Parts: sequence; structure tokens; C-alpha cells
Amino acid sequence: MEGPKKTEATPLVPDAVASDGSKSVFSSGYAFVMKFAAAFAIGFYITVAVVKTMLTKVLLNSASTPVALSATSCWVTCVMLIPVFVIKPGTWGVLNWRKNGMGFAMVTILVTLDLAFTNISMSLLALAIQQCILAVNPAFTVIIESVVRRKLAHPIIYLTITVLCVGPVITNIGPKDEDQKVSMGGIISQLFGCFNSACKYVFAHSVMQECKKDLGSFAFLFWLDAATLIILIPWSFIDGSMIQCYRNVHGAVDAVKLFGSAILGGMRFFSQLIVLRVTTPTNLSCANICFQAINIYLSLALFHDTKVDAYLFCGTGLTLLTSAVYTYWKISKVLTKKPACIKLDQDFKACVSCGPRAQTADAAPYSKA
Repeated sequence: MEGPKKTEATPLVPDAVASDGSKSVFSSGYAFVMKFAAAFAIGFYITVAVVKTMLTKVLLNSASTPVALSATSCWVTCVMLIPVFVIKPGTWGVLNWRKNGMGFAMVTILVTLDLAFTNISMSLLALAIQQCILAVNPAFTVIIESVVRRKLAHPIIYLTITVLCVGPVITNIGPKDEDQKVSMGGIISQLFGCFNSACKYVFAHSVMQECKKDLGSFAFLFWLDAATLIILIPWSFIDGSMIQCYRNVHGAVDAVKLFGSAILGGMRFFSQLIVLRVTTPTNLSCANICFQAINIYLSLALFHDTKVDAYLFCGTGLTLLTSAVYTYWKISKVLTKKPACIKLDQDFKACVSCGPRAQTADAAPYSKA
């Protein structure tokens, strides 16, 4: 008889049982260690994400070279992965270009545009405002899934993402000083980055599943970052940001800032894997909201690049609260469990009725003879 299946709430914790029916000392000790390992992994992930964001903003404030920073982060990540492949050759893999080349190329373009335009917006906007706009990413994801996959979400999800989009608007409607005018170019860049990021989430999962036999997580990341360089390096030389970026490295401190930011970009991926290894995707989602909140309010103390007023606090607070509510809807599955929520969803889909029409004898589909 098969043992009980692992659930999301108990990842990687063995259910070792002694001969007398009680749990073994090893099982109890392992669970104790894993409890603190999860807390450490989440803390490490949040720290890496926050430090990476702050350091990138410092570099962009000293020199506006967003595309060059994206390219540097990608090639440094590739270099960091080489020792992983040497130590553990089983992690290496080669993409089947004939079978998965087109899908991989599409994901590469989406990732490249996401990286570049997110850094461009960060160079043009106050970090608190940029992070607030970045939080509307779930709204783009839900809308794109609804259009591309013809898969309607629950009406409460649509209501939640509508409120989520209100937060950045409130953040930006407050009175601004002359030197604190919000850059429309920065807002458009971040919205475009969110669009590409959402498309990446929608399409990358299926591409990764197709590549799973040939590529593991590390190999997929290596080839993805290497492919983005095909676009980012020429782009950074055309706009002059690559030359300016490395010309501003005048000593060891500047080099540590530049390459430290790039290394943290790769470490962020590693830290995500660690979190998923010792805990659940639910906790990773909560960690994302946590580090986003830290980014917003820590940036206000560090950079002083935006006016702190009621609009800012109400807008950022509404964004973070709605992000938490959206995460709750997604991870609790309450919208698919409660009878009232299920009926609301069925009524909504019946009203919208975006599914394919039922075929009738009078309207038979075209078929080859």
C-alpha cells in the first residue's frame, strides 16, 4: 500500500515511523531543522531581492545605463552557472532547437524586454512609484490568460485586480514639486515591462515543460540568459549605455557595486529555488509581497526622490494590501471551494459565454474528404 502523499504544507519532511508506531527521533529532528531552514531561506531570498533592488537603483542614479546593467547581470549569471555544471554535470543540458527553438526564442524576447524596460523605468522613476506600478503584474497576467487561453477567471479575481490597478494611480495623483515630476516615459516603460513579464509567465511554463527532458532549471537559466545577450549587448552599444557603464568604474568600490548587483541577480534565482526546496510556493508568494513592501518604504528613507504624503501612503498601502488579497485568493482556493463563490463564477461565465459555440447539424465544421 502506498504511503500518504506529500502535501504542499509538508514539503521535504519525511514521515519516518519507528517500529513501535511513533515517529523516529530523526524525523522529529529533521522537521525541527527544516522549520528553521524555511525561515532562513525566506529571509535570505528577501534580503537578496531587496539588496539587489537598492544597489541597482544606486547604480542607475549615478549613471543611467539600464540596458547595460541588464546585459551585465545576464552574462555574470552565465559565468556563475559554469561551476555548477562542472561540480554537478547532471545539471547541464542542451536545448533541442529544432523542437523547442521557436518557443524558447519567444520567451527569450519577452524576458529581454522585461529586464530592459524594468531597469529603464527604475532609472526614470522614484523607486517607490516604480515598485508600486510593478505590483500590477498579476492584472496583466490574468487579462492575457483570459484572452490568449480563453480562460475566464473568477469575477472576484477581476474585481481584485481592478482595485490593484487603482493603487498606482492614487500614488501618482498627489501634488508634486518641480523636481519631482513623474516621468510618463518611466510609467510607460514599466507598464510595457509588466506586459512582457505577464506574457513570459503565461508562455514560459509550457515552454519549460516541453524543454524539461533536455534542460533542468540551471541549464534553462543559462541558455535563457545567454540568448538574451544576443539582444541586450547590441542594444547597449547602440544606446551607448555599455560604454558609459564600464567607463564609470573608477575603482574597487565601483566594481563591487556593478558586479555585486549582477551577482545578486543570479543569486535571486538561486534563492528562489532554495525557498521552493525547503518550503512551499505559497510562502514564496508571501515573500514577494514582503520584499516589495520593504523596497517601497526603504527607498523612501534612502533616496528621498519622491514626496511623502497621504497619496503616496494610501496608494502604496492599497497596492500592497490588494496584492496580499490576490495572493490569498490564489493560494487558499476559497473561490473554488465555497458554494456561493462557485455559483457566482458559474453565473458570471454563463453571462459572458466566451466559450466555443456548440456544433449543430446545420453548421458542421469543415473537414477534408
